[in-house]
Amino acid sequence: MNLVVLGSSASMPAPGDACSGYLVSSGDTHVLLDCGTGVISALQNEIALASLSAIVISHFHPDHFIDLVPLRYGLRYGPGSIFHPHVFLPPGGISYLEQVGRGLRDSEDYFTSTYNLNEYDPAQILTIGDLQVSFCRTTHDIPTYAIAVSDGDDRLVYTADTQESKELVAFSREADVLLCESTYPSTLGNLPSGNHLTSQQAGELASQAQAGQLVLTHFWPGIDRSDFQADAVTAFDGEIHLAKPGLTLAVRSNAERTNHAYH
Repeated sequence: MNLVVLGSSASMPAPGDACSGYLVSSGDTHVLLDCGTGVISALQNEIALASLSAIVISHFHPDHFIDLVPLRYGLRYGPGSIFHPHVFLPPGGISYLEQVGRGLRDSEDYFTSTYNLNEYDPAQILTIGDLQVSFCRTTHDIPTYAIAVSDGDDRLVYTADTQESKELVAFSREADVLLCESTYPSTLGNLPSGNHLTSQQAGELASQAQAGQLVLTHFWPGIDRSDFQADAVTAFDGEIHLAKPGLTLAVRSNAERTNHAYH
């Protein structure tokens, strides 16, 4: 199972970046976690759109779903065969997108005419091709779900947007890769928002959960990204990566990664 970062910015994309979007692949199964501003452009550098197995949305802040709009136009009016991607939404998501469609084009089937929309049950495991997907409610200001993806052997946990919570620590337990929001370094001082994790808190989460690798993401534009790394390392002594477009990681346990590198 592999992870490719498509976008790593929070709210507004930094130069050369996109907002939240992460491609997780196993064999012919390709799942896009979130679809923020600029993600669809980056996705096309990795796979053909028709190869996409599904899109899973963590919550309805625009930096996590808004590229469903340009993708809708590309699929509806672009050349090529008709393709209706599966999109899995949080509970109430279909009704929400109907409201967005009415606002954009006075059409409640704006999205349903192009996508195969489904609402996931956070209490159930979702199977998409070779992958199993599970969920955990986070402590964000709107209903938001952390997402775990497993191929049966290895496991990635994506926190989406969150504050600290014991539930998230338990959900992230022994993740081989913890893809964790890190909106501000704690050294920034007076944080503009208390609705997100700092990079130090991301490190603490990885440490408490005994994660294998920590990938910091969801960075606020304009802050030197080395500040996030320096902040996280104070709380987590494992391998830390700074997300950026094109970053590719094998989601494997430490033993598997060591053995793979040796051979």
